[in-house]
Parts: sequence; structure tokens; C-alpha cells
Amino acid sequence: MFTGQCRLITLGYRQGGPAGYGLRRFLVNENNKPKALLARGEHKSLQADRVILVPGPEEEVETVSRIYKLFILEHRSEREIATILNGEGRTTDLGKPWTHAVIRQILSNEKYIGNNVYNRVSFKLKQKRVVNDADMWVRGDGVFEGIVDPALFEAAQTIFAQRVRRFTNEELLKMLSELLACRGVLSGMIINEVEEMPSSAAYRHRFGSLLRAYELIGYQPSRDYRYVETNRQLRLMHPEVVAETIAGIEAIGGSVTSNARNDLLLVNHEVTLAFVISRCQSTAAGSLRWKVRLDTSLRPDVTVVVRLNPDNKTVKDYYLLPWLDIGHNPKLGMAEDNGINLDSFRTDDLSPLFHLLRRHTLEGPL
Repeated sequence: MFTGQCRLITLGYRQGGPAGYGLRRFLVNENNKPKALLARGEHKSLQADRVILVPGPEEEVETVSRIYKLFILEHRSEREIATILNGEGRTTDLGKPWTHAVIRQILSNEKYIGNNVYNRVSFKLKQKRVVNDADMWVRGDGVFEGIVDPALFEAAQTIFAQRVRRFTNEELLKMLSELLACRGVLSGMIINEVEEMPSSAAYRHRFGSLLRAYELIGYQPSRDYRYVETNRQLRLMHPEVVAETIAGIEAIGGSVTSNARNDLLLVNHEVTLAFVISRCQSTAAGSLRWKVRLDTSLRPDVTVVVRLNPDNKTVKDYYLLPWLDIGHNPKLGMAEDNGINLDSFRTDDLSPLFHLLRRHTLEGPL
């Protein structure tokens, strides 16, 4: 499946994820003939169809061009550009205010010059999320129509390279200590506000989490923020698990559409799936517990419960819970062993789900 996805990348086809500001996803058939523009959250319904990126609304394309010119020609910082756009009442494609991070993403993502880049991050089911080295990336250069002049893009990357150098762990922690001495408190938002410092994401990537970086400089937050890091991991993991599941269903010939409002999947126009990622908690006695809340408003045919290991970063197992059997009890407390009434739905991987959703040809007279 991964090999096939890499081949499609080099041909210019999109492998999941939103298009981003200034771009849109467009559906083409197996002969590359245009079919339809995809709205946010919509997915292809035929396995043979493909998704490409195309220029978005003219106003968004012009705004992207303006962002590059403000950054390169007027030497405005990402935060200054965000302030300018917000002051004009403009919003992102998600209807949200502009931020330093959104501007940085537009200035650094190669899709704006028509390049497809894949496998920057690996996230195989039941394994940790891994940031890959550049030599592992899968590339397709100039495979679709870009909306930024390549010369402008390269100029922006040169500015980044000159402005940011590779900090040692000691330098990163020294800057963090100095910021703590100045502000008296630390948070991801406070770190991101300082233009001269690497982002909070850089600290998470280098030290594993912000809490670990805090620990190394002797800072103890007044509140226990471990749940914040865990919830951040869950938010990152959810779309990855859904995307992996969609890819698995499409690999067996199934069709999937997604509801952008509630992330409910409709498979083969018949079966609805919902996903719940449940973090692991330890009791005072050292036993493991998981809390699961089923969405009574959606009533999906099957809820895929993803239980995490105690590290809350890797997958322990899955429960495929049918609404007809479990829906009467929307709040579930799980232990390591739950009895046959619940553990009969447990599985180590999603192969039983794919088998359940596989189309079979009926032979003989009906």
C-alpha cells in the first residue's frame, strides 16, 4: 500500500490531508479527466479516482502572493504579516484568524510551487509517530500547477536558513531558562510569541515534550499539564488513524466518504464508522483503565475504539463496537480484562474491520 502511495505522489496525486489556503482538491478519473471540485471533508467514492491540487479562489491566491512579497521584499516577520491580515478582517480558509504558524506554513510548504512531498512523517498503526530525514521523503517536483513563483519560494527559504541555525540542546535550554527568568512562567504560547526563539514544536521534537524541556531547566508548572501533552497527542493521532483506515478500506476496493462536521465515515454508502481514541490512565493501585464515551447523537453502525498503551503514544489494541450491541451503554469504563461481553469485540489490528467491509461476489442463483 505504501509503495503504491509513493508512486501516486510522483505522478502528482494527493494522498490525504486538506489542500491548504490558496489551493483546492480536485477529483479526476483513472484517465486524469476532470470530474469535480471536492469540498472540505469530501473524499473520492471510486477507488480508481484520484485527487490533485489546483489553484483556489483568486482572492486566496493573491493573498498568498502578497504574503511572500511582505516577507521577502518588505522584510516583515510572520507575526507582523498575520497582524496585517487580521487587521484587514481577513481569515484563513477555515474561517480562523491568521497566526505566526499559519504564515510560516504558507512560506515553507513546497506544494505552493507545485511539488508533492510525502513521507515527511511516518505513523504506522501501533507505532510511534516518527519525523523522517529528508532523504526518506518521496517527491514529485512540478507535478501540478503552483501558485507561487519558484524564485520567491527559494528566496523565502534562504531567509529562513540565514535566520535560523541549528541550536544545540544546551543553547535551546539556555534560551528557555532566560525566557523563564524574564516572564516568570512558561507555556507553548509564550514560547511561540518570541520571534528570536525556536517554536514550542521545536522543543517538543528535540526533547519529546515541553514538560521534559521544563524539567531539564528545573521548572515545575503550577498545574499538572501532563494531560495537555496527552490530549495534544490524541488530536494529532486521530486524523492519522482515520486516514490509515480510509486507505485500508480503499485498498480492498471499498468507497469512503467523510462528514467534515463530525468525522463520521460512510463506507460503501451503507455502513457508518466513528473513531474514539482512549488514553490510558493508572489507578493508585497501578491498574490500567480506559474511559470510552460513545456519541449518542451520531449512532454510528460501528465505533472503532483505539486504546493506547500507558505511554499514550502507541496503540495497544482496538475494539469494534456495534451500536446495536453497545449503544445502550454510551459510557464505558474499560480495564485490562473486560469479560466476554466486551472483549469479544477486541482485536490487535484492523484486519477484522477490513474483512467485515470487504465486498464479496455472490455466486449461483439468488
